[in-house]
Amino acid sequence: MFTEIATNPKYEKLLISTGNILNVLDNAIPLRKSHEELLDSLKLCSECASGRVDDQIEFRESDGQVLRANAELKQKITENARNEISIGVKLFMNKNSKECVKEAANALMSILNVDYVDNVVLAYHPNQYHTKISPGTPDVTAATLQHQSELKWSQSANDSDLNDLKELWFCLEDFALQKQINQLGIADLDTEALQLLCQSARVQPVIAQINLAACCIVPPTLKEFCTQRDIQLLTHSDPEVLLTDENFILPNYTVDWSLRYQVHVRCRGVLTAKG
Repeated sequence: MFTEIATNPKYEKLLISTGNILNVLDNAIPLRKSHEELLDSLKLCSECASGRVDDQIEFRESDGQVLRANAELKQKITENARNEISIGVKLFMNKNSKECVKEAANALMSILNVDYVDNVVLAYHPNQYHTKISPGTPDVTAATLQHQSELKWSQSANDSDLNDLKELWFCLEDFALQKQINQLGIADLDTEALQLLCQSARVQPVIAQINLAACCIVPPTLKEFCTQRDIQLLTHSDPEVLLTDENFILPNYTVDWSLRYQVHVRCRGVLTAKG
């Protein structure tokens, strides 16, 4: 399937859904990095498409969507009532594109078959001070963050980059105002950039993610600002770029965005689906 797609100029855009990867990937690998998990998931989709793995895979030729085990995913999500589950999402933007933000959000709602998600965290790094990630990278956190301990988001970006971030945020705000996203969050902003985003935001962020590998101690100014604004300060270990063009499973494609969702059962805090 993928060979035919790659050689067919009709499919200039392609969207791949991994389906629910819980209990599917090799659980013998402990503490798999987030980019490794995504690469393994894409490999699984490729194996399903070639028939090497006995799993349902659907190719929607009309819009270039490859969906693995989509029926099983929807069944897993509907095992509990919608108000009994929480759907958390992180959107990694590889490029500055408002259309891609809309595309990602609409694809999310469609594939999960839900009217809304509980939170979406945006990760956008206009000047990607990162090492190209390969499947053999032993520690992606160290590789991607070796420069970040010396550079702040606002210092490595310019006014145009901040305006681009605000435009991407504006697109997500539209979904929030339409009650399709309950809460918005942002990743890896320093205090100055976060303050500037909040000044212009119609919908204030309620989550701020920071990578502790970049700053071993939470900056006091950031902690104070988040406390004043009632912003939940969380840590993460994701790379700046979750999926690079070089690591995509098909050649000659440019990765616009990647997205990770997690579905938890509220009362028990149990992770029931992830993709």
